[in-house]
Amino acid sequence: MPAMTPAPRSALGRWRRPLILLLLATALVFSWRLVAGLSWRALGHRVAGANWLLLAGAALCLVVRYLLWDHRLRLASGRAVAKRPRLGVGFFALLATAALNLLTPSARVVGGPMRARYLARSVERPFARLYGVVLFDQLAHSVVMTAWTWLAVIAVAWVLGRAWLGAAAFAALALVLACAFLWSRRRASSPGSGAGSLADFFSRKAERANGRGERLYGQGSEAAGALEGLLGERQLRLPAVALGAGFFLLSVLAQWLVFAALGHSESPLVVSAVVALGAAAGMLTGTPGGAGTTEAAMVTIFVALGVARGDAAAGTIVFRGLTYAADLALGIPALIWFELRYGARASAQVPEPLPIEEAA
Repeated sequence: MPAMTPAPRSALGRWRRPLILLLLATALVFSWRLVAGLSWRALGHRVAGANWLLLAGAALCLVVRYLLWDHRLRLASGRAVAKRPRLGVGFFALLATAALNLLTPSARVVGGPMRARYLARSVERPFARLYGVVLFDQLAHSVVMTAWTWLAVIAVAWVLGRAWLGAAAFAALALVLACAFLWSRRRASSPGSGAGSLADFFSRKAERANGRGERLYGQGSEAAGALEGLLGERQLRLPAVALGAGFFLLSVLAQWLVFAALGHSESPLVVSAVVALGAAAGMLTGTPGGAGTTEAAMVTIFVALGVARGDAAAGTIVFRGLTYAADLALGIPALIWFELRYGARASAQVPEPLPIEEAA
C-alpha cells in the first residue's frame, strides 16, 4: 500500500505562528511606548504608599465579577440542558481559561471548547449542547461589552469636544439597536428552527457527510440548536444583559478604587470610558490577555482626557497587574484541577469534541 501523503495545512495553520509573533511584537512595541520616560522609582514609591485596603477591594471586584459571569452560564445551562453546574464550576472554568489566555494567544480559540468540555462533564450532558451554551454566553458578553464601548466612544467624543464623532457613533449605535430589535421581532413571529437556521444548515451537511465529518456537523447542528433556542428565550435576555453590565461595572469600580488607593480622584465617567476602550483595544489586537496593547491604549486615552501621565500610568499598571495576578493565582490551579478531573476521563454519556485542528 502506498504511503499516505500528509494533508496540506490550512491557511490558518500556515499563518498562525507568524501571526502570533506579529501580535507579540506589537505588544512589545506598545509596552515600550508605555514605559519609556517613566520614573520607576517614583512609581514604586506611589505603589508602596498606596492604601492597601482599597487595593484589596479592587482585587475583590476583579474576582467577584466572574461570579456574575458564572451565574449567566448557570442560567443558560438550566435552560438548554435542564441542569445547572454546581456553583463555582463555571467561575473556576472562566478563570482557568483566562489564565490560559495570558499564557498563549491560542486560548482565544480553544477557550470556548475547553469551558464547554468542563461544564459538560460536570453536569453529565452532551458536549455539543453545552458548547451552544458557551457560544450564547460569549455572544452575550461581546454584545454587552460592545455596547459599553460604543457608549464610551460617544462619551469621549463629547468630553473632547468632537460633537460630530459623538453624533456619528450615536447614530450607528441606534441603527444597530434598531436592526437587532427588528430581527428579534421577526424571530418571535416565526418560532422554530426553520429552513434558514444555522442548526438546519449543519443538519443538512451531516446528512451528506460520513464518518468524522458526519459527527462534526451533527455536533455543530446540536450546538447551533442550543444557541438558537437560548437566543429565543425572552426571560433570559434581561438577566444576561444585567449580569454582563455588572461584570463591566465591577471592572470600572476596581479601576476607580485603584486610583483612590494611589491618592488620585478620577471621574467615574472617564474611568468607564477608558476601561471599555482599553478592553476593546486588547480584544482587537489579540495579544495574550490584551497584554501591552490594553495598557498602552488605556494610558493614551487617560492622558487625552486630561489625566496626568504619571497618574494614568500608575493607575493603569496597578489595575492591570491586579487583573493578571487574580487570573493567574486562581486560574492556574483551577486549570490543573479541571484537567486532572475532566481532561482525560472518558465518559460514554459525553461525546468528545473533535480536536481544533481537525475541526478546522
